[in-house]
Amino acid sequence: MSDPRDGLIGRVVRGKTFADLGGLWGTVNEKVSVAHRHGASALTMIDRITKEEPDWRAFEEHCKSLALPHVECRSEDILALGQGTDCEQYDVTHCSGVLYHLPDPLRLFEALRRVTREYAVVGSIVTSTQVIGPEGQLSIPEGACLFIPALGEKERRIVQSYWKTYVADGAVGLTHEIHSWVNTSYVPWWWLPTVTAFKAMAFAGGFEYVDGAYFWNDNAYVQLLRVKR
Repeated sequence: MSDPRDGLIGRVVRGKTFADLGGLWGTVNEKVSVAHRHGASALTMIDRITKEEPDWRAFEEHCKSLALPHVECRSEDILALGQGTDCEQYDVTHCSGVLYHLPDPLRLFEALRRVTREYAVVGSIVTSTQVIGPEGQLSIPEGACLFIPALGEKERRIVQSYWKTYVADGAVGLTHEIHSWVNTSYVPWWWLPTVTAFKAMAFAGGFEYVDGAYFWNDNAYVQLLRVKR
């Protein structure tokens, strides 16, 4: 099945500069190769992982295997990058798999607004308004977000039983329980927004919604966003 993120990037990236934000992990979700395939004029990978980590070397080897042109590699935290006084901008940015790991997800859109000149393609895990799992059913208002640390015992069992079908013990703080939450950690799953809430976050952060699509068994959603003028 095709990835809707690839199609949305392809619609807007031809002849434009492109940056993939937070796409380094495992080289399995990077989108610089997608941007190159659709005619991007320059490619950049930005990730908070330090240059000493093996993921950077793996990414460089991955780029060589695909015969990509030069990809600028920047080891920087997107949130810190967006706070800079002289922030470099890219015509098109992509960021997936980051928002729900942030204690304050609105800061991500504020940072993306600073580094994006025209379009942003942003994906996130989302929750349905009806979560049905082996432990029961949970109804969630259309405009709500589940704040994982705040889930009650029964709510947690229901949500956890649903997500274990998809991530086993991979959702730290949810399917893989932790004993303390530290608001400087990007490891846990902090939030599960509905699609409505996810769109509202983007609007509050300075973007207009252009298009979007579900993916990963409707457990994730991607937005094509235009910078508000």
